[in-house]
Amino acid sequence: MGPIDSVDTADALAALLRQLRRRAARRDGGAQLTYRQLAARTGWAHGVIGDYFAGKTLPPTDRFDTLVQLLGATGRELRLLATARDRVEEARRARTVPGGRPEPTGTDEAGPPSPVPRQLPPGIPELPGREAELQVLDGLRPGVRGSGPAVVALDGPGGVGKSALAVHAAHRLAERFPDGQLYADLRGARREDRPVPPAVVLRRFLGALGAPRPYAGSAEDAAAAYRTLLTERRVLIVLDNALDAAQVRPLLPAAHGCAVLVTSLGVLATLNGAAHLHLTPLPPPASIAVLGLWAGPGRLTAEHGAAEVIAGHCGHLPLALRIAGARLAARPRWPVRELADRLADPARRLAELSFADLDMHAALAAGHRELQARGPTGRAAALALPLLAAEQGELTVAEAAVTTGGALSATEVILEQLVDVQLLESRAPGRYRFHPLTRLFALRGPVR
Repeated sequence: MGPIDSVDTADALAALLRQLRRRAARRDGGAQLTYRQLAARTGWAHGVIGDYFAGKTLPPTDRFDTLVQLLGATGRELRLLATARDRVEEARRARTVPGGRPEPTGTDEAGPPSPVPRQLPPGIPELPGREAELQVLDGLRPGVRGSGPAVVALDGPGGVGKSALAVHAAHRLAERFPDGQLYADLRGARREDRPVPPAVVLRRFLGALGAPRPYAGSAEDAAAAYRTLLTERRVLIVLDNALDAAQVRPLLPAAHGCAVLVTSLGVLATLNGAAHLHLTPLPPPASIAVLGLWAGPGRLTAEHGAAEVIAGHCGHLPLALRIAGARLAARPRWPVRELADRLADPARRLAELSFADLDMHAALAAGHRELQARGPTGRAAALALPLLAAEQGELTVAEAAVTTGGALSATEVILEQLVDVQLLESRAPGRYRFHPLTRLFALRGPVR
């Protein structure tokens, strides 16, 4: 390795990491560890690991220690490298204040540094079956000047795990956004609350970013101040449970250094510049893994067949699997087959998929509430829902029109409304089908 004592920049520290990586490969007589291999061993995003080796991001102390140990640093090197990493951070702080602006020298007129918000809620440590989606989200990073913020909108039916994925990904990516992470639950899909107005969220965010409290300006002034404060900062913003694009637009920064993750029930197709990630139920093997995570180590080993039955009755939806796993964990003396038998009855399945503050029926009811708020066409779709759910298999527009007694054109509008709120799936033009749990919800109605 080259000299460590003189290292005081992120680039020089990254060069040492690359030297360690090459040396570890020579010692083991094989190829260098790839970023994906390091990601598998640490649980970090492979793109973030790449940023560490490129000198784009300074690893936090605990991650840096873990990384150099994985790369075979000796005890003495560990101490020297830790000191070098701290030296780089001190040098960076001396050169900049949060937001990347030059630190004034010889005067205190600039006042205290701006606060760095860390608002992300706790994340779920593992997300089996979401590797492809996480690979897409790992590409989220600050853009080049003039490019605008990166925005990714996640959508999918109730219980598919949108919020869990967004928060998990945000934690993996946090180091790329050293000026903070903002989070707001917009409550667009919450049964007990009304959606949060953008002006309320803006004032919360302004306070977190260091603006005077309470902010006395209008909603338009608050949006302008918010964009101004973020101009030279690298901040990750998570907007959870959005109702529609209109609720989200005032909360989008203009800064190229920022990124936004949005979750919503329907596709926010009119959100300018957003990339869309459509979530679907998990593959069966991943469903078993999720069920096992919540049920507890070894709980499913002796009754794998019963676990497969439970996963099938849950429709491979992460929320339903989490509820089923939590119920098994709360009843350690139950055989797994007991819960499988309870879920076998369609008439009581949704009632069984409720535990503590988790409720599959409530998650599905969000789409029904959205229909009721859409005026006459939405209410017509809500009335048609149980009739359509009584038909088994895939539906065409013509078959649905016979079932509801409506005209073809009016029936197609109803079907598309149901698709918009994720109560119906359309994998090809003119063809529709229900998810198994959504069908049960549709047959029994929104009120229990």
